[in-house]
Amino acid sequence: MKKILIIPGGLQMGGAERVAANISTNAPEGEFEFHYLVFEGHENVYGREIEARGGKVLTAPVPASGYRAYVRKLRELIKENRYDVVHSHTMFNSGINLGVAKLMGVPVRIAHSHTTKTEKRVSRSQKLYERFMQKAILWSATDLLACGVEAGEWLFGAKAFAKRGRVIRNGIDTDAFAYSEGDRSAIREKYGIPSDAFVIGHAGTLLRLKNQEFLIRMLPKIRETIPNARLMLLGRGEEAELERLKRAAKECGVTEAVLFCGGVMNANECLSAMDVFAFPSLREGTPLALIEAQANGLPCIISDRIPDDAILTDLVQPLPLDDEAAWRKALTNAKRVDPKRYSLKIEDAGYSNKTAYAPIYSIYREASARKEYRNR
Repeated sequence: MKKILIIPGGLQMGGAERVAANISTNAPEGEFEFHYLVFEGHENVYGREIEARGGKVLTAPVPASGYRAYVRKLRELIKENRYDVVHSHTMFNSGINLGVAKLMGVPVRIAHSHTTKTEKRVSRSQKLYERFMQKAILWSATDLLACGVEAGEWLFGAKAFAKRGRVIRNGIDTDAFAYSEGDRSAIREKYGIPSDAFVIGHAGTLLRLKNQEFLIRMLPKIRETIPNARLMLLGRGEEAELERLKRAAKECGVTEAVLFCGGVMNANECLSAMDVFAFPSLREGTPLALIEAQANGLPCIISDRIPDDAILTDLVQPLPLDDEAAWRKALTNAKRVDPKRYSLKIEDAGYSNKTAYAPIYSIYREASARKEYRNR
């Protein structure tokens, strides 16, 4: 049985973390032994299901708090467990993970990109760090994977990704995310949402780059047209960001109309309670939440900054963030039409977890054909 070390940094609720967890929970029975390395102090939401499938969740010091201690721990784990594969999801920090793995003789070393460049100005020191780490990744990785072309080009460089990279689709359980009338009724009852209310939904960690405040500040105008409109926000974040968004809702006079649901393990059921899905992110890779919303048959109004490879159906309408009037019009005019047929469309597009992760398992299997450990 091949031993796989997956390094997601954390297993909190989020698209990249969900994908990392899905790799083990959808793997063929008995073929791989999965270990996950989580940084100390990070959440471990998906650990229970990983361990239920026979995996292990290990911890290490946060690299930024002391690289020497982190590298020492990583070396110890590799030496003790003699991994066949190290699969790193920690973006530029993958240069450290895979550099150590290469020096320790791990045959398969995968760097996996899940996002695109930041909108923030990057300091000179950060630019130097990213440049150095990109070179370290290209030197140490045997395989370069990304959720989309833009994500791959950002982390690895356009030339390197074109030559060596591979897009791996973010797979979901399309059956679980199919629209359900029963879930719609149950979730609306749970959150006290009237059956005739118009629910604008969103799913994403509470972060400025996810831009939830944009939706909150639009809500008063939307309610002038649709008085029973609600905004349903799925996702958790830092307490300071939650409080900031709650203040924005209070300032806009829509406190009672904004539902902060927090991190939920039944996002698939919550999507059925929505009438339209809004996704105004400042940047994304290939967002899992948008794929899930399409599987649920939700009309999706999204930022035009989201890569085209996330648009899998006719449900999606990209709009510029500087045209609030267009957003209000699109949201208020949105309607579900035959939603149950879309889960199959997402499956046909190759985003079902039944097939999406197969290329990763094929790479894992190549370990035995590659250079064996020098330390064995």
